[in-house]
Amino acid sequence: MRRCFELILSILPVMLFPQPGNPAPVGTQIDAPEGLQMLVREATCAEASATSSAKLNGTALSDLTSSSTGARTIFYVSPDGRDTWSGLLPTSDDQGGDGPFASIEKARDAAREKGGTNIIALGKGDYYLTQPIVFDARDKGLILTERCNEAPILHGGQRVLDWTRQADGRWTAPLKLPPGEGVGDLFVKGIRQIRARFPNAPADGDPRKGWLFAAKCEPAIDMREGNTRFCFHAGDLPAVDDTSGLVVDIVGGYQPGSQWGNDTLPVVSIDAARRTVHTKGTGYFFTAEGSRYFLTGAKALLDAPGEWWYDLAAGQLHYIPVDQSLPNSVVVAGILPTFFKLEGANGMVVSGLEIRDGAPEGSGKFYTETRGYGAIRIEHADGVKIVGNSIENVGVGVHVTESKDALIAGNVIANVAGNGVYVGTNYGTFGKSNGPRILSNHIHDIGKVYIETAGIWFQAADNVWIANNLIENTAQFGIAGGSLWGSNDAVYDAVIEHNVIHNANQQTADGGAIKMMGEQADPLNSIIRSNVVTGTGHLMNRVDGSFWPPGYENTSEWPSPISWAIYTDGKASGVRIEGNTLSGNVAAIGINGGWSNLVAGNVITHGSGAAFRVDDGTGRGWRPPWARPNRIEENVVSADSDSGIVAYVNTPDLGLGFVQFARNRYSGNLNNNSFRISPEIMRSGEFGSLRDLQKVGADTGSVVAPPE
Repeated sequence: MRRCFELILSILPVMLFPQPGNPAPVGTQIDAPEGLQMLVREATCAEASATSSAKLNGTALSDLTSSSTGARTIFYVSPDGRDTWSGLLPTSDDQGGDGPFASIEKARDAAREKGGTNIIALGKGDYYLTQPIVFDARDKGLILTERCNEAPILHGGQRVLDWTRQADGRWTAPLKLPPGEGVGDLFVKGIRQIRARFPNAPADGDPRKGWLFAAKCEPAIDMREGNTRFCFHAGDLPAVDDTSGLVVDIVGGYQPGSQWGNDTLPVVSIDAARRTVHTKGTGYFFTAEGSRYFLTGAKALLDAPGEWWYDLAAGQLHYIPVDQSLPNSVVVAGILPTFFKLEGANGMVVSGLEIRDGAPEGSGKFYTETRGYGAIRIEHADGVKIVGNSIENVGVGVHVTESKDALIAGNVIANVAGNGVYVGTNYGTFGKSNGPRILSNHIHDIGKVYIETAGIWFQAADNVWIANNLIENTAQFGIAGGSLWGSNDAVYDAVIEHNVIHNANQQTADGGAIKMMGEQADPLNSIIRSNVVTGTGHLMNRVDGSFWPPGYENTSEWPSPISWAIYTDGKASGVRIEGNTLSGNVAAIGINGGWSNLVAGNVITHGSGAAFRVDDGTGRGWRPPWARPNRIEENVVSADSDSGIVAYVNTPDLGLGFVQFARNRYSGNLNNNSFRISPEIMRSGEFGSLRDLQKVGADTGSVVAPPE
């Protein structure tokens, strides 16, 4: 993952200071995150020289090592250290009478006693954490980093040893945990294993396999019951005598056959006679007919290689290995959802660490406080910098709550259960996290457990800058921001630019690469520009359990999959979507409910759905006094889908005043039905040509380019 150092230096100014209308080359954007990580680690490691620190001068990270003046004391930590030593030596002395500390907590306490701003430097090796390490106002300006050229690895749990092979081929190992604690995940050789489940996970990884599908309940479940029960087909479920610890992982929505989100619900009971599973759910989510699900967490389900189950009462781990090298493998039981909690620790820096193998908590439900996790959790701490780290196999990578001016840059965040990065607020208190900078991170394989998540999720944060990130393979969103709760978590003046997003929305029926919400219902004054988006997909099954084809879009069917490269939702208004390159997605750009949005200068090719979809669904009948038409202007569009649909406009209540097209250039598979417009607008009927659109005054100056 390391790149040529000279190349990184040559592209760094472009990477950190992209110019509007002059996107950085795609190759540059892909190279940048790991290169910046290397540069940051070199500049912030404990013994960094003035020369290495100076390499950040003239970049957006120039303040990283100059936040305070004066000498800092370095307190060293090593897996070979002792907490009875002084911590002032990086290794033990010749007599073995002094050396580094063994624990980060001891180094933190020594830094507090010393006073001033100091450094905690971790030496190479593995650190197995058993509880979160908390930093507070006494740790203002503290740097927690690595020793130069060393590689500390922090695991969020215990290493599992003393394996015994049983007669049935399973292996067991003792694992005593504190009362009430459980195993969140199990990692073998750094790879997340499978909690015992039914149906078994597909061996080929096909996301369309390994599911059951909810049946229609008789009598029907009232929607107000949320997700407290659902029904199953006769013969679907195995006999489970003991439902303690049993969980259903379910993907569903508010209508039969729709899957817009998911949850992991503890099973309360199973009524075999009425074919009903009763769950501990919430009012937020609904499990309708056709919702897909699997069961997990019961001993009776342990039957396939790679599966595990933890016997809490006996303190014993059960596992069916993929191969027989288990006794010699590094196996970690992930216990901690949070490794570091920075509460009031203004100006702290966490740099150059590998953080991995934690518990998966952190579902990110909209109307709950289950967002309260994060391998690194920052709360009421301003000016914190999380830079140059590798964060993998955790619940949520970095969580920022009610903290201003956070910098999250040059990190690699991968294989997380929930969000990669979350910046926002606590539900109920609604303090803001203004001024975050999220720059040049490589964020990939996001939403491995909770699909209703994003590579970067932000709300209740003004003056957001998200730039030059490479985001790949997300369950739902690449970048999602804006208000879900109205004025409480409104977002203004966000800039999302020069990001590369590949393969977003791989697990849900309604999502996309970049989304902006606006439930506060006034202009966001935000910009989405010069991003590259490819491969945005969807995953949706019908009520009968069959799946819609990949890339499928038919605007005449409902419910059916919805997938966007970039879109505004929930009355999001005053957003500029400019100069983006969108290729190989389903729908390209969508506007739902908001006003005064501008879509201009984008290049759209090889989509399987419409280039533009405009709907007033989330703002039907709403026209504020400041409203101006949404404008779609000067875009270059190749109509490559079989249907040749270019634009779909469904605004029966708002008519021509809601959207105006101008000076777009179209080519490809256009026909007399390429524009599907509400019949109230399109006099020729619901479908028409560009000429029909222009006759009713909805388009000015757009052209269809002749075939080459």
